[in-house]
Amino acid sequence: MFNQPNIPYQNALLRRLSPGDLASIEPNMERVALPMRTQLESTKSVIEHVYFLEDGIASVVAKLPKGRDTEVGLIGMEGMTGALVALGGDRAAHDTYMQLAGSGLRVPAPALSSALSESTSLKALLLLYVQTLYIQTSYTALVNARSKLDERLARWLLMCHDRVRTDRLAITHEFISVMLGVRRPGVTVAIQELEGRGLIRATRGEIVIRDRDGLFQLADGTYSEPEREYERLLGKTD
Repeated sequence: MFNQPNIPYQNALLRRLSPGDLASIEPNMERVALPMRTQLESTKSVIEHVYFLEDGIASVVAKLPKGRDTEVGLIGMEGMTGALVALGGDRAAHDTYMQLAGSGLRVPAPALSSALSESTSLKALLLLYVQTLYIQTSYTALVNARSKLDERLARWLLMCHDRVRTDRLAITHEFISVMLGVRRPGVTVAIQELEGRGLIRATRGEIVIRDRDGLFQLADGTYSEPEREYERLLGKTD
């Protein structure tokens, strides 16, 4: 229904839009570079733009006092930021910033809200994506509460790998500790364990995926259910 494979965009949501829905937002779209740590949304602040990523990864990060931050959502070329805009809101619940540098197209939030009010098909598609993001975050909560650190790390690396076009992830141990909500020494031990199994190669500021199937096995069921739901709800693009 929504699949438009000839549209020259890498973002999966934009590729699924009907020509009419795409035309309703294209005049307000702007291509932007998104360096690492670029702030896309700030907790309790008005959402100024919605970003449709074409490259790189954004993290949705929940914050507690005393610097206890944890990633609760991961967004790449499959999705968009500003999920609350699609739900009729205008303020961010969490911080969202670039975890891996990339690029994308941004639309002013008021312009997208206006387009959503005029198109039921556009709203239907974006709400399906919001549903997939909710499923992802709920599984993240379950995994963080019940799974071992090496399983959590394997799942997280698989999710990152899904959203990039390379086996190389420019990421530090310190940043992974924030994403997983654990102390840095624990991340270092888990990385060493995965490296010892030949699943990854870790250097300063970079992790290289060497054995994706092995990571999948190590994840032990914590990965793939949200990914299947994304495909079931939104279908495939070419």
